[in-house]
Amino acid sequence: MPKIVTAEEAVKQIKDGATIYTTGITLGGFAEEVAMAIETGFKEAGHPRDLTFYYPSGIGNRATRGFAHLAHEGLIKRAVGGHFKGCGPAWTKMVQANQMEAYNFPQGIMTTMLRNIAARKAGIVTKVGLGTFVDPRVGSGGKLNARTEACEDLIEVVNLEGQDWLYYKIPKLDVAIIRGSVADEKGNISLYREGYFLEQLSCAQAAKASGGIVIAQVEHIVKEGTLNPKEVKIPGIFVDYLVVAKSENHFQTGQTYFNPVYAGDIKIPIDAIPAEPLSERKIIARRANMELFPGAVINNGVGIPEIAAAVCAEEKINHLFTMTTEAGHLGGIPAGAHDFGCCYNSEAIVEMGHQFDFFNGGMIDVAILGLAQVDPTGDMNVSQINGEPIGIGGFIDISQNAKKTVFVGSFTTGGLKVKVEDGKLHIVQEGRAKKFISKVEQITFSGKYAQSIKQPVLYVTERAVFELTQEGVELIEIAPGIDLEKDILQQMDFKPVIKNPKLMPAGIFREEPGAVAEVVNAKVKE
Repeated sequence: MPKIVTAEEAVKQIKDGATIYTTGITLGGFAEEVAMAIETGFKEAGHPRDLTFYYPSGIGNRATRGFAHLAHEGLIKRAVGGHFKGCGPAWTKMVQANQMEAYNFPQGIMTTMLRNIAARKAGIVTKVGLGTFVDPRVGSGGKLNARTEACEDLIEVVNLEGQDWLYYKIPKLDVAIIRGSVADEKGNISLYREGYFLEQLSCAQAAKASGGIVIAQVEHIVKEGTLNPKEVKIPGIFVDYLVVAKSENHFQTGQTYFNPVYAGDIKIPIDAIPAEPLSERKIIARRANMELFPGAVINNGVGIPEIAAAVCAEEKINHLFTMTTEAGHLGGIPAGAHDFGCCYNSEAIVEMGHQFDFFNGGMIDVAILGLAQVDPTGDMNVSQINGEPIGIGGFIDISQNAKKTVFVGSFTTGGLKVKVEDGKLHIVQEGRAKKFISKVEQITFSGKYAQSIKQPVLYVTERAVFELTQEGVELIEIAPGIDLEKDILQQMDFKPVIKNPKLMPAGIFREEPGAVAEVVNAKVKE
């Protein structure tokens, strides 16, 4: 039977130099009160220190919460995570200042590694990451700074039956820090108020298989035997210490304490989801959605891809598709901003590791993901800009394995202003930085690999659409009102392949909705 303790008492069980896995996306599924106690212990007594943290995604509110509590030199020795910028500026500054060792792994690797640790397997062998910066032949093997360059390699290339694969090494865990909604007196934990299930069970099992301990944060303790066994997601035999947290340290997402919609308790009318005003972002989202077809399984990333999901609701075509989030939601409409990972009106919520099995198995028909840098070969970068370690999250898993990938973003960035008049697009002020450049800073998506598996790839902007071909990046559409030379070619560091580009669909430049629905519904009739 686990001990019910304070967060301060729980963290005294964490030894200096421990290897820890903690669950969480934004603040969802994250044991923030335990993290705060780690910070307090380090500040007051210098312990625990020199910790190694494994974690699946960006944890925090990109400000002062989440992993910001752990961002202290000496407290952290090493971070192996799916995202960095999402953990807040203090976390990324430590990486840039070489104050900790830092490795960036794909989110799908991070979340599925726990099942491999639990089963005492040697590691993960996969094609996820081939041709990208986590491939040691192409990039750093996931290493993010000079301090880490001298450290051990955690990713290797192996050849099996004549094919190249990446081998990701996995750790033994001294501590698992997980979170649930309530626990009974025997430590059985329900996640019924959580916005996602993540990998709490696998995390606890992995720690136990490694001879480690499990610390679980919950909001309430209930009487033994009162939980429905079907609601128990982490059996009490896997839990050593229970911490009952204050509500303010137990947020469902990065910005929401609790929304019953995200937990699947209620559904709302889709009209309650606010419509995006006409802008370059909405134009891009509309054009991307024209690649969808009835019955498609879709994944939308952050930023403009979130708007693409909202556009489907506005056009009342969301029922034609199954939208997904990497956190484990299927169906409904993905939420945006710091509620990312949850959905309005989900049809199902599964564990994140199982969701990535589904993604990496090639079951996404269309992925709509963000665009930061593109080069002539079709290589894409979203993981590091101007030396800042952003991180990859689920981007590599999803972009590499989707049947079709549509990258979306403004043509330039930094001060771009546009206006739409009479169905034509006008550039009022050009962005300060180009996105279509001669060589990307870091390869997050490999055009060469995409070509090798014959994956269709589009790059959609407000003024032009490009397609990845064997000859390179080809310009296939131009917005009405845009000058090819002035507005496109002069704003690129390379000349794309140009054959016979056509106009982008006129309907996406209208204020009123309907253009996307018209295209998609036409596909229904085919």
